[in-house]
Amino acid sequence: MKNSKLQFFTITKNNDQLRLLKNGRNKIMFKNIYKLLFAILLLAFFTSNITEAQTKKITYPLFSIAPVIGVQFPAGGLNDEYKASWNAGLEMNLKVNRETSFFLKAGYYNMPVRTDGDISFTSGGSYIEISAGPRYIFTKPNLKAKFFLEAGLGAYIFTMKEYTYNTYPLAGGPAVVVTVPSASTTNLGVNVGPGVFVPLGGPVDLVMKAKLHYIFESGASRTFITAMAGVDFNL
Repeated sequence: MKNSKLQFFTITKNNDQLRLLKNGRNKIMFKNIYKLLFAILLLAFFTSNITEAQTKKITYPLFSIAPVIGVQFPAGGLNDEYKASWNAGLEMNLKVNRETSFFLKAGYYNMPVRTDGDISFTSGGSYIEISAGPRYIFTKPNLKAKFFLEAGLGAYIFTMKEYTYNTYPLAGGPAVVVTVPSASTTNLGVNVGPGVFVPLGGPVDLVMKAKLHYIFESGASRTFITAMAGVDFNL
């Protein structure tokens, strides 16, 4: 009877500690997200209010390309397995008029595994995004900086790295090393978020944005939030 009570107390205590750990991770994640979003919006607002637009005739359609780099924060169940890390990508944009354009994005998102997670056997992985969609630009004649809102739809390819773990025979004896090979899965996903273009002079703009990525996976969904910046070259 004592052993049963002790076991129940131990399980309850471990669950409480795990719950507190997850809550703490979520609070830190959202604080970092708020800081990044606030910094991006503050910089865009400051720039848009101290500069004036230059009179310049633009011919449409206009094509541009932008390498971008940033950070991402796994959310929900993904946050229990993976921690924040870096991402990089390349965007191509076709602007058809002052307010409307269409983008094509190829991005890589590093997903290092949490060392404090409750997963027995796991390894780091990565997502590759290939998505496209419309972008609406909010223009104002007396402002150089241009805010925009975009949404994309496409494929998210998740690759789990190869990893090994030890297992022990029931009859005793030395440990047996088990190797789990790398594996990839492709799922449909969507992304949406705001951003801003800040002219740097000539055909070059600074682009900053934050996005929510939602991936439809079998039996569950995956979510992460990104903040990134890059240089947009008008060709």
